[in-house]
Amino acid sequence: MPIELNPIEARVLGALIEKSFTTPDQYPLSFNALQNACNQKSSRDPVLNLSVDEVAKAIASLQENGLARERIGDRVPKYAQYAEHLGAGDTPEILGTLAMLLLRGPQTVAEIRVRTERLCQFPDNAAVQATLQKLIDHEDGPFVARGSRGKYEFLLAGGTAPAPAPVAAKQSPDRISKLEERVAALEERLNQLTQTA
Repeated sequence: MPIELNPIEARVLGALIEKSFTTPDQYPLSFNALQNACNQKSSRDPVLNLSVDEVAKAIASLQENGLARERIGDRVPKYAQYAEHLGAGDTPEILGTLAMLLLRGPQTVAEIRVRTERLCQFPDNAAVQATLQKLIDHEDGPFVARGSRGKYEFLLAGGTAPAPAPVAAKQSPDRISKLEERVAALEERLNQLTQTA
C-alpha cells in the first residue's frame, strides 16, 4: 500500500528534497533549518507557519515510513530525505519534480520546468512531460496525475486522480499546453538575451 502524506509531511519532505539540491554544504538539515525551510516565504504555496511540534510530528512520521532519517554525531541532530523509498525513483529529475509538487501543489509542465531549475535541468517541456509520464505510468504508482487546467499534482499528498476524460476531449488541441510551451520558449529566449547583454 502506498504511503499517504498529510500536508505537513509533504511540506517537510519537499523541503528536505529541495535543500539536498540547493544547499548541499548545509545538508542534512538541523531541525531549526528544516523548520525555516518549511516556513520560508518564497517558493511555497501555501506559505505556512509550522510550529516546532508540527514539524517534529511530521519528521517522526516520515522516519517511521523510511522517507527521512536522523543523523546523529554532529553537535545537533540533522535530518536527511530518503524519498527514493516512495518507490518513484531517485533521479534528479524525478526528485526535483516531486519536490516542487510537494512544496507548491499542482503545477503545469512549464511551471515545473522553470521552478526546478535550481534542482535539475530539463532541456525542454517535453523532458518534463516525459518525467511526469514516468510518474504516472510507474508500476508502483501512479504518483502524479494531471488535474484540471493541465496542472499535475502529487497523489500521495492528498491529490485525487481525475476521472478519465471523454474521448472527444482527449482529441481536441490543448491550447493551454501550447501557450505554456510558448511562454517557456520566450522565457528561455529572454534568459539567453539577458546573458549576452
